[in-house]
Amino acid sequence: MIKAKLGNSGKDIYTVISELVQDTDIINLAKVSPDIPCSDKLLELASRYIKEKSTEYTHPDGLMKLREAITDNIQQKHGVTFNPESEVTITAGATQAMYTAISSFVNEGDEVVLFEPAFNSYVPAIESNGGRPVFVQRKHPEYRIDWEAAQKVINTRTKLIIVNTPHNPTGAVFNEEDIAQLRKITNGTKINVISDEVFEHLVFDGTKHMSVLSNEQLAERSIVISSFGITFNVAGWKIGYCVSSEKVMAQIRKKHRFQVNTVNTPLQYALADYISNEVDYLAIKNEFEKKRDIIVNLLKSSRFEVVPTKGTFYQLLDYSNISEEKDTDFAQRIMDEHGVALFPLSVFYHDSVDHKMLGFSFARDEESLAKAAKRLQKI
Repeated sequence: MIKAKLGNSGKDIYTVISELVQDTDIINLAKVSPDIPCSDKLLELASRYIKEKSTEYTHPDGLMKLREAITDNIQQKHGVTFNPESEVTITAGATQAMYTAISSFVNEGDEVVLFEPAFNSYVPAIESNGGRPVFVQRKHPEYRIDWEAAQKVINTRTKLIIVNTPHNPTGAVFNEEDIAQLRKITNGTKINVISDEVFEHLVFDGTKHMSVLSNEQLAERSIVISSFGITFNVAGWKIGYCVSSEKVMAQIRKKHRFQVNTVNTPLQYALADYISNEVDYLAIKNEFEKKRDIIVNLLKSSRFEVVPTKGTFYQLLDYSNISEEKDTDFAQRIMDEHGVALFPLSVFYHDSVDHKMLGFSFARDEESLAKAAKRLQKI
């Protein structure tokens, strides 16, 4: 079973499924990296700088031109000014940024509040630093955060709150009320916030991405993590960044410089050149939204209930009208009998909560989406 293999191997669900479907005709809709190619211009810049800059280390905090481009983008989107010299750090992907941020503030016995379903890198980072994760379930089926429940678990041991918007893997996004509630429960405390915003540019249906940076008080206590891999379809480059106030960033850099020291030099130059010019983020968003609409329309004739997704490139399917099987069992049966790999949502809960939900990525080529939909329509 998927869950058994995951538990025995210690691997995340996406890796487990990728290994299960290898050398088969199963369509893998649980594939993490998009099929969408990155821009030719970005590839040209990468090739140029690999030839010119591969022998160089860059600054441990990241290439200044890239940091400046990030702060310019934040200013344009959120109207908040950050100092690229002291408040932005380039990291070896978002996962490293998350680990470094957690390890900078969590010590033995500290508690970290996080909201489930939760991305699988958070808990290991908390526990490896001696912290204790404190779980709050998002409200099913909209997967909005239950702020009253969050308030009840906060105490003097709470060191961090981790939020994620747009949310991986449910696609839920923050609104102004979420920002207000997060500010309210942290006001007057010493709690820092880590906000995973790697899908910040993939927000659909005219919805605005609400970053914690949009609130001055939250911005002072928050670490925002993002990634170029998601936005520009260069996940294999493993380059991300974190943004915070100077005081908070000083703590993060103490860890970063000894955990990683410096990040890929030529690709930082390539990204700096690329985003210093006009990047059409709307076109990027539209391409993913188009794929979402294609697969949602195809699945309307299936027995699955499509749960609305407002962001990311993940889509959830409610199968409660089809089967009472555990989501791990049902996902396995769909793979075996129908040749489509979906992920069970219960693996994103510490106690395997099963709401009869399966998920998939729609960041695939249209032919694969159409073939997968045709197979799922037969269930």
